[in-house]
Amino acid sequence: MTTSTPYRALARWAAEHPHRTALVHEHGSLSYRALAGLVAGARQHHLGRGHIAGQRVGLVVRNDPASVVALLGLASAGAELVLHDARSTRYERDRADQLAGTRYRIDPPSPDAGHEAGAGSEPPDASHAAALNLVTSGTGGLPKVVRKDWAATCANSAAFAHTAGITGRDRILCTTPLHHAFAFGTALLPALHTGAALVLAPHPPAPSALADALRTTGATVVQSVPFLYRSLLSRGEALSAPALRVCVSAGEPLDRETARAWRDATGRNLRDQYGATELGQLAFADDRPGGPLRLVPGIRAAVRDDDGVLREDTDAEGELCFRHQGPPVVYRGLPELTAQATSDGWFRTGDIGVLPGGGTVQVRGRAGRRITVAGRKVDPAEVELALSCVPGVRECLVSAPPAGTPGPPDRFVAFIAAGPEVTELAVRRHLAGLLSPYKIPTRIHLTGRLPRTGSGKVHAARLWQEAGHR
Repeated sequence: MTTSTPYRALARWAAEHPHRTALVHEHGSLSYRALAGLVAGARQHHLGRGHIAGQRVGLVVRNDPASVVALLGLASAGAELVLHDARSTRYERDRADQLAGTRYRIDPPSPDAGHEAGAGSEPPDASHAAALNLVTSGTGGLPKVVRKDWAATCANSAAFAHTAGITGRDRILCTTPLHHAFAFGTALLPALHTGAALVLAPHPPAPSALADALRTTGATVVQSVPFLYRSLLSRGEALSAPALRVCVSAGEPLDRETARAWRDATGRNLRDQYGATELGQLAFADDRPGGPLRLVPGIRAAVRDDDGVLREDTDAEGELCFRHQGPPVVYRGLPELTAQATSDGWFRTGDIGVLPGGGTVQVRGRAGRRITVAGRKVDPAEVELALSCVPGVRECLVSAPPAGTPGPPDRFVAFIAAGPEVTELAVRRHLAGLLSPYKIPTRIHLTGRLPRTGSGKVHAARLWQEAGHR
């Protein structure tokens, strides 16, 4: 089945399998017919309020039925959505909306929302916006708003579903935020494409709640990040998930110890997925641990060498670049960044890797400074910009620990040169008003000055030595 919009897929399953479960949440479940009725009612509601095609609308998204209904209802009414994390600050949302040029922002009620259409109401029709927008990690102190083409996004998610072997008989446990490209492309859209059930895990996801969801919902597919998989394993209790067959891991490199422990606990392999907000799902592991990842159909890969030459058939190491069949990558309100991130239609990931051949890719590291915290990306420049506004702070550096440093992998430190009047409590209070909790450094290291190298750059290695690598 090929569908260019999720609401056309919803209408199909509502007609062909009206009683099939579409959505499972902590308060109950919705059939495809019930979900389609709520979406149709939401569409009529927004059209009646003057929300017409072409308007760019911010939508605060939670992992609940209200957000799913609002998202599909607004999109089918023709709104071009900008999806916001419900746990982001107002400051972060305002900055993203300014970049995107949104007209207004909607925060749907929770946990139940929608205006169910009356008997005989038609499901969402073909009128729809051509694009939606996802907010991703900041660069240069700003968030990025990525324009996504609906048709290309749906095609990519359908290709991922086919590659992962997801069918209408599956129940997909979504453990990551729905506003994010990972959940959007590997859970919500694949469920709508195949007619599977989308199971919304409680969010933020406590390990005990996730363990209960695996045991009680009959989940056959789970998507999560290594941080949450490790959290589940750290409980030290047996994991009961008898129906589980596909386990997807993304957001950060999957370490061998976590993969081995998950296999021992569940009898299933964790399958590494590599993607980017800009293009969607790029590559996916076979049902074997380790080794290269296979490109998702519709994705092309190339390596950019030191001379800027793109090569599609090479085992030489370089910057990984990708392209799909949709429109080129665009960052709303940031034309210079758009130009920097693309080269002749190819998207530059900033990741280093090789192309072993046979439609596979192997990622070896990150060229840039972004830090992964519990599967979510933190741009040090954004945190440094927020820190620079603290009275008394002269300069700062935000950094993850050097490779091979013992300790939890999700920590990072703000090294701050400041006067004696600056306290850690004052710094944390300031950051809490500007940044999401996961962007706040796990440790604040206050010092009189930041050491420099001979060329005048901040000497990060010496700072870590001074901090004791704690």
